[in-house]
Amino acid sequence: MNAIRAVDGDRPLPSLPPLGELRRDPRQAIRDDAIICLICGRPFRQLTNTHLHGHGTTAIGYKARFGYNRRRPLMALSLRQKYAARAVATGLAARIRRRPILAEPELRRRGGVRPIALEEFLTRREAQLRAREARRGRAGGDGAPPAMIAL
Repeated sequence: MNAIRAVDGDRPLPSLPPLGELRRDPRQAIRDDAIICLICGRPFRQLTNTHLHGHGTTAIGYKARFGYNRRRPLMALSLRQKYAARAVATGLAARIRRRPILAEPELRRRGGVRPIALEEFLTRREAQLRAREARRGRAGGDGAPPAMIAL
């Protein structure tokens, strides 16, 4: 069996696409049980600073190199859900005192001025393609423009 074992060792991960394919679309490297390091190809529950320093990079550098959004957590989806549930249970949001977008009007004036990462570009492109296909499906099914009707 050529499956990579998850970090806990009891369940094998499904076979992974080649590392080159993961690098072309880095969203595929983030799975439910693991995140695949796009440098060495090993699965982890979370890409730690210690692991990334072993490759001579930081979390910010890793995200920029492979096109992740700046705020993307480098962890498996199941671990992220566990942390989110814990934050809700402990009332973490109520304990955050400062919201920069409200405290600094300049941030609101600047709007969405920021670089678009590869991950966000790919997600937006897929959403546009799905919307286009849905419009074609409603228009007539074959994607051709409706024929003119002579009266």
